[in-house]
Amino acid sequence: MVNRKRKIFIHNFEMMASIGVYENERKNKQKIIINLDILLTNSSEPKADDLMETQDYSQFRNEIKNIVQSQHFQLLEILVEKIHSNLIKKDFVIGATVKISKPTIFPDAEVAYELSDI
Repeated sequence: MVNRKRKIFIHNFEMMASIGVYENERKNKQKIIINLDILLTNSSEPKADDLMETQDYSQFRNEIKNIVQSQHFQLLEILVEKIHSNLIKKDFVIGATVKISKPTIFPDAEVAYELSDI
């Protein structure tokens, strides 16, 4: 059997989030951009053209949305870790890269944090 690498990508997922340590960040939600690369097991590859045989991309989007909206996060690193640990708990996920950026935190720069085990 050929060793294949299967990934799902969800990129440029924009959300408003309650995140940050400064007073204005605690009072006002800000835009974040989420990028996910999810490495899947080969055993979870669909054999037929049927959604029930694969991982529906919307499940990942919905889980991320629920995590982001669940609370105020002071640190971007903690939010990234929470999303990453949620993804890799799944039997069909081998590893993941989670990157979240805050594009409007500075007038002249975007900041981001990434965690990866792939």
